[in-house]
Amino acid sequence: MLTTFLTHNELDTISYTFQAAIVIDVLRATSTIVTALSNGARFVIPVGKIEEAVDIKRIQPDLILSGERNGIKPQGFDLGNSPLEYSEEVVSGKGIILTTSNGTKAIQKAKKIAGNVYIAAFLNISYVVEQLSAYENIAIICAGNESEVSYEDTQLAGFIISKLTECKRYSLSDSSLIALRTWEAIRRPDFSGTHSQKLIELGFGRDVDFCQKIDVFPSVPICKGERIVRNLIK
Repeated sequence: MLTTFLTHNELDTISYTFQAAIVIDVLRATSTIVTALSNGARFVIPVGKIEEAVDIKRIQPDLILSGERNGIKPQGFDLGNSPLEYSEEVVSGKGIILTTSNGTKAIQKAKKIAGNVYIAAFLNISYVVEQLSAYENIAIICAGNESEVSYEDTQLAGFIISKLTECKRYSLSDSSLIALRTWEAIRRPDFSGTHSQKLIELGFGRDVDFCQKIDVFPSVPICKGERIVRNLIK
């Protein structure tokens, strides 16, 4: 069964569990996590609140403090939430604390409903599907935008479902069918949603372009305890 949640708030009332979950926040948290770990970061600690992130930084000052609120880097943070900031020169060998408006909250909630939690972006989609095809019961979790459905997250969910159902037969929830039909209607990343436009207005147009690239990184981040680490595929 492939069950899609179109916002992370839908997880608040879930009482059943899944073999695996895949978390999607294309713009930009999961794209940033995939990029950071692929460029040599040791781990990412996803955090829901700014205050919690600052507390971890106080205890472990060698970690990179990063994230955003309303798309902008909070005052005093080392990095924002642009994947382009997380170059090999900046993050290789480092641990990262990350807090974002939606994506890190979705990751924390996913860990409560699934034994195995992976991180997806267009940047690593084929490698995500390779990992997920081993499971029968999968939650596909779109972070969404402040309780609203994200057009870009839904596209990636549909792309993942399309590729998984090429490998073997799955039952699909209605929300999975919605995501699949969305992807089948376009067959390419179409970043024209409201959050894409907001990021462009904030000066992050290069992020929007970068996050549409497919299979740049051959790795699938996976949650291990409180950390997300790289699961290298090739």
